[in-house]
Amino acid sequence: MSKRSVKKFYLGLSIPSLAVLLFLFALPLSFTIAKAFSNGAEAIKAVFAAPYTYRLLLFTLKESLLSAAVSVVLALPFSYYFASFRFKGRNAILALSALSFTIPSILVVLGFVIFYGNSGILNNVLKMLFGFKEPPVKVLYTFFAIILAHVYLNLPVAFNLITNGWAGLSDKEEMASLTLKKSRCATFFKITLPKLKGVIINAFLIIFLFCFSSFAIVMVLGGNPAYSTLESEIYRKANIMLDQQGAAALALFGFLVTGMILLITTTGRRKERIERAEARNRKLKKKDAVIVFFLVLILLMFILPPMLSIFYRSFFTKSGEFSLHEWMKIFDKGNFLTSILNSLAIATISALLSTALSEALAVYSAKSSSRIIPLLATLPLATGSVMLGLGYNFVAAKIGTHSLLSGYIMILATHMVLSMPFALRTMLPGAKEIPERVSQASYTLKKGRLKTYLDTERPLLKNYRRKAFIFSFALSIGEVNATLTLSGGRITTLPIQIYRLIGSYSYQGAAALGSVLLVLAFIVFLAGENIGRRKDGISGNKQPQEKI
Repeated sequence: MSKRSVKKFYLGLSIPSLAVLLFLFALPLSFTIAKAFSNGAEAIKAVFAAPYTYRLLLFTLKESLLSAAVSVVLALPFSYYFASFRFKGRNAILALSALSFTIPSILVVLGFVIFYGNSGILNNVLKMLFGFKEPPVKVLYTFFAIILAHVYLNLPVAFNLITNGWAGLSDKEEMASLTLKKSRCATFFKITLPKLKGVIINAFLIIFLFCFSSFAIVMVLGGNPAYSTLESEIYRKANIMLDQQGAAALALFGFLVTGMILLITTTGRRKERIERAEARNRKLKKKDAVIVFFLVLILLMFILPPMLSIFYRSFFTKSGEFSLHEWMKIFDKGNFLTSILNSLAIATISALLSTALSEALAVYSAKSSSRIIPLLATLPLATGSVMLGLGYNFVAAKIGTHSLLSGYIMILATHMVLSMPFALRTMLPGAKEIPERVSQASYTLKKGRLKTYLDTERPLLKNYRRKAFIFSFALSIGEVNATLTLSGGRITTLPIQIYRLIGSYSYQGAAALGSVLLVLAFIVFLAGENIGRRKDGISGNKQPQEKI
């Protein structure tokens, strides 16, 4: 069967998914553009000419670039040891790191407030141990707090992406370099780093875009107008200042900036032919084992305290007294059940749809070596969830649908658009690893293209499909920005309630709800991992590498 006919088949398979993605993305974008120009070009001119706009842009670029750079640089030493060696506990740490990525950003905000706050757990412990009168650690409401929270959220992303990419590369050149008495440092910079360039750029770009559109972290942990970003200012203009045209104009400005960044970073990146490796089984030497022990200790001390502090704070008051009052209160209120059902329903449906739509796009991209599809799918990351929520608000206002059902549909559509880029990037490595000889063998047995895809190729994507669902679910269940913009107070989810409780300084109540949300994310992740391991055990066909 000719390659041309095969490509046509997969193109036809991907067209419905691409049409849905572009429609869901283009609809709010077009309404935002229309709103920005509703009274001529005055609002656009005002935004593009205002020095304040460029101060917002510079700060947004500064915090995004720094957050992404720190996350990637810190991930490199961890990735080196986890990609190069096999040792006990390795898979557990990788799983914990992947679990950290599923933690909603609102819980990172809550965990940081409880653990690093002036009256938080860390300061209280230091006061008790060393007798400080003033809080020795003053992190919150600073630029450092924003960077630290972003690194906390994105270090696991960089760690997983780089580790999986690194583990899949052949180390023959490195071994030859070390045999020639070259140092590890020289070998890394001259041989390994050039091979990892594509993986590092990909990780950096994903984290940069995520931080560029960050909302809850900037709004709460920054807590200062000097730390406003484009995304937070769009929300302020639309919901506090009620200047929807100005918000639309600023959203358009932000989209143009991130769109240009995406275009520049995607264009000119060549596809490099790199020799792939079998799974590495090098054992740790004593010196390396010590380094790995301290790296794991640092990682655990960084990841665990803020999350564990949420559970602790849900049972203890600010003064340290044990209390179940907040737990009783949230279960007594009827809106708790409504919020949890809303969160679960929206996250499950959006994750299922995102995964199904992304699968066809991933397979076509792999078969055709297309860069256009991943670029188009990444565009929603360039807009940000606040802008998408704002656009869908304009859609609702224009067509006159303010019913509860329309609110759910708008939120669901926004969550799908936001999670599809991550679902696609999760499934793309799996699609690229489908052996061509397997497909050709199926064609030789007179199986048609559709039967080959359904019976032969699609089963090979089950692990990637599972991971895409897990991460899409986690992104949706923890989403605050768009849901807050679209809900209008009519639709409540757990993250929305947590955000409001944090705003009213009810940290124990927020911690109780946060514990529920954290447990839900953990259960979904654990269920997905167990299902994957059980299926692998039954089939005996493990994937050599699973990329996040």
